[in-house]
Amino acid sequence: MQGHIRNHVDRLPRFDDQIQAVTVTLMRDARGDRVEVIARCHRSTLVANARSHDMYLSIDEAFGKMQRQIIRLHDKIVSKHKAQQAARMNRERGR
Repeated sequence: MQGHIRNHVDRLPRFDDQIQAVTVTLMRDARGDRVEVIARCHRSTLVANARSHDMYLSIDEAFGKMQRQIIRLHDKIVSKHKAQQAARMNRERGR
């Protein structure tokens, strides 16, 4: 199971290379297996949770959610940066 989690963690930098830390918490209770993935990235804390009857399925779901959050954050930062660059160039042209 550790190898399965490590495989998912090792793939996260593919979506954004600014990931600083990843914490994975596995819990088992009467309602099933629960996984919580917390990632520090770009001064933000991203959290993804998943619960199912199978721990491996919960791990896959939680990391799928985390990947989507990282991509969304990365796209938001990149588009903001591009908008700032365009505004800066427009100001310079106006001088």
